[in-house]
Amino acid sequence: MSKCSLSDNPIIGHIHSPAKRPTDPIIPMIIAVPLTESDGFSLHFGAAAKAGLFEVDSARRTILRAVSIFPPVAEPCGWADWLAAQKVGVVLAGGMGRGAQQRMDAVGIQVVVGVPPATPQAIVQAWLDGNLVPAINACEGGHHGDGAGHGCGKDGHRHETGNDHVCGCSPD
Repeated sequence: MSKCSLSDNPIIGHIHSPAKRPTDPIIPMIIAVPLTESDGFSLHFGAAAKAGLFEVDSARRTILRAVSIFPPVAEPCGWADWLAAQKVGVVLAGGMGRGAQQRMDAVGIQVVVGVPPATPQAIVQAWLDGNLVPAINACEGGHHGDGAGHGCGKDGHRHETGNDHVCGCSPD
């Protein structure tokens, strides 16, 4: 994870964390959030332009660092191995196809889908505080008209409904 100044990071505003006592161990983990080109929350994982990686201390419920980064693979359905290499433990997404979820699971990344729209920082903080209430997976909830034909798995991403939405997924 690259180091950056929190004040220089567009996906985070000001973060106030409690003073660390030398005897308290930090229990870090990394949470990923799909982002748009302009660092907003991408409701559909497959439409994400980049990833927000949040290093957090889950014991203290604080965000330690955040970075907005373009993965080396352009298509989000291929990000599982890269996210695992970044030590991501959890992905918080509004919607994610079954194929992408299976790839995340295969590399040990927990996926939370149905995350409601908010700023990336607010989403991560809500998860840390235990206040994140996921709803329906936006990838399966009919955001393509009637939802028919939407899938991102072995057969690739299909849109038999005629909707021109592009999620960026490619065939396996």
